[in-house]
Amino acid sequence: MKRYAPLLPLALLLSCASTDRPVVETPTVSTVPAVQRAFDVPALLGMNADQIARPLISQSIRPDHDRTPRESSAGATEALYTYWRDTTALEVSYDPTTLHVNSYFIKTKSGLTSDYTTLLKLANVSKYDKRLSIEPIASVSNPNLYTGVKLTPTATTPVN
Repeated sequence: MKRYAPLLPLALLLSCASTDRPVVETPTVSTVPAVQRAFDVPALLGMNADQIARPLISQSIRPDHDRTPRESSAGATEALYTYWRDTTALEVSYDPTTLHVNSYFIKTKSGLTSDYTTLLKLANVSKYDKRLSIEPIASVSNPNLYTGVKLTPTATTPVN
């Protein structure tokens, strides 16, 4: 053992050096879950309120019909069809006498979102779509959150 005594500090040093490796941390990649569209609003453009019901109901979308016409903020009479797919709702505002669609409103059951572009994805609408006027509706209690997005057709498209 005495013969190896001078090598003992060297062996100790080498054993420490081999365990002092720098820790390599693997970065975690967080992926944002893809938003699946719930409705295809651009495909509904040009249809009247009754025509919209056919393709939506055939896709297992629950309709709720509000048959009570009311006066809109613009002074016109309107009624609503609300279509639900899972936790997303599409409200279709229309004139009950002509069935002409005034606007669409997309919202979620959770109520508020900080990024209204998520709602646009649920409606399959690009924020650059010139066929629709896009109006994010801010929450009254917190203007940094949105309750939904109002989509108004910009041009009159003939009804089939």
